[in-house]
Amino acid sequence: MTAERITFAALLAGTLARWRGAIVVATATVALALGLSLVLPPSYRATASFVTTDAGLKMNLGGLGGLDAEPGLAGIASQFGLGSGRDPSESPAFYDQLLSSRELLTRVLLSRFADPRAPTVADSLTLLAILRIHDDDSQRALETAVKQLRRKMRVRVDLKTNLVVLTIDTRWSRLSADAANRAVALVSAFNKEQRLSRARARGDFLATRVAASQTELRAEEDSQRLFYERNRSWQNSPGLMVEERRLRRQVETANTLYLSLRQQYETARIDEVNTTPVITVVDQAVPPRRRQWPQRTLIVLTAAFLGVVLGVLWSAARELFTHWARHNPDDVAMLVRTATRVRQEVRGALRSPARRPAGRSTG
Repeated sequence: MTAERITFAALLAGTLARWRGAIVVATATVALALGLSLVLPPSYRATASFVTTDAGLKMNLGGLGGLDAEPGLAGIASQFGLGSGRDPSESPAFYDQLLSSRELLTRVLLSRFADPRAPTVADSLTLLAILRIHDDDSQRALETAVKQLRRKMRVRVDLKTNLVVLTIDTRWSRLSADAANRAVALVSAFNKEQRLSRARARGDFLATRVAASQTELRAEEDSQRLFYERNRSWQNSPGLMVEERRLRRQVETANTLYLSLRQQYETARIDEVNTTPVITVVDQAVPPRRRQWPQRTLIVLTAAFLGVVLGVLWSAARELFTHWARHNPDDVAMLVRTATRVRQEVRGALRSPARRPAGRSTG
């Protein structure tokens, strides 16, 4: 092979001379991208958001006293790891994991929605049936649908404002909005079930403790009454005065414990029938009017830019190959002979399986 190199000016001139080929490549790229944008199924994105309730947030800042009530100090304290009395299930990060959990996604998939393919709105199917995941094993189909829905769902959380934003993409506008609202409703139902379950278990435990503390209080009061009945002049005896103070202190301690447990028990009973939502919906999902994907304008502009680049590269490659072929005719002839032989061998290999049955039958 000759070592003669092509100059930049010659390469640029040869590339510009092949401008028709570059235009053909760019036009074909744009046409292909436009065709794909027409063939690809549309995708609509619906967005719903809610705020978590943290009324029970109590920061434990040690010697900082009441500074935890100041705005912004709760977030600063959490960043420095000073601790918090907040329930982990009220954290926005918890809702991120909850919305991506298999249990909640399964409930969304088994929920019924208006069939977007049906002519009437009254027809409804489960989201699993709408997605049309074909599999003989129902559990395998459900598992595939969970993975697919998890890919189409995005959750963003803001730790400063406790805002959770949920977005869902589907092929149909109304289905995206209904699925997002259904997911938020399931989160609210989960929180309600969790709160009521904890309140019921706490109430059962406190009921036992209230009964035990009441029995203890009555025993202490009986001991104090018996002391007064047996020692009517206890004020004149130092030993009896010490004994009386001890009995009175035990009664006061038992009474304080009983009142505290009784108050907590009543609070737990109120929580069992409390229907206040734990999350506050900020924005309900509405059916989007414009599709999220494909965006034909963006696709065409990107394809036009890419087509111009590919056209220039194609023209430059043609010029480089022409320059090389002009100075290396023997190598070009060898490549042509090799390509011809390989093409004939491939054709023979493709035709031989079709001829073998006929040859065997004639033999």
